[in-house]
Amino acid sequence: MQLTKNGLTIEVPDAVVVDLVLNRLAGNEPKVAPQFAIPRIGDLWRGQGGIYAGVMRGRDGAPDYHLLVGDAVAELKPIHWDKAMAAVVEMQCDGHKDYTLPYRAEQALLFANVPELFESEWYWSREQHAADSGGAWVQLFGHGSQSYGRKSDDYRARAVRRLVI
Repeated sequence: MQLTKNGLTIEVPDAVVVDLVLNRLAGNEPKVAPQFAIPRIGDLWRGQGGIYAGVMRGRDGAPDYHLLVGDAVAELKPIHWDKAMAAVVEMQCDGHKDYTLPYRAEQALLFANVPELFESEWYWSREQHAADSGGAWVQLFGHGSQSYGRKSDDYRARAVRRLVI
């Protein structure tokens, strides 16, 4: 069964839905969270292609969303920015193909919530420097600094995906 609420669509096995409804009608609350529940920050979100990093405020009036970090396979070793941008859109996990590099604000959330998923090195963001078309923003996961590097430099990259709330 497919369920949609506030722009978020999930697949739920029919048996799980029937079990939840019957338990609710009988006055029994489930002892564990159903498998489609939002996981704790830092835990794998099964079927969603990544590790849950938290909620991000939507950009420029867009809806808020859940941010997921691609698994370890979604991390690229030091690479030029344009190659990183191209590589992440080719990634696929749990059937999902909508990976990108994170925005700067997302990198700050990743540093705050799940720094253990990253090496203590610089990582590319998807944002170019506004005043320098040859530069793009980077995040240092060693201590949280943000700066920008030349697109021809080699930095790590980690794919993310977004689930609109």
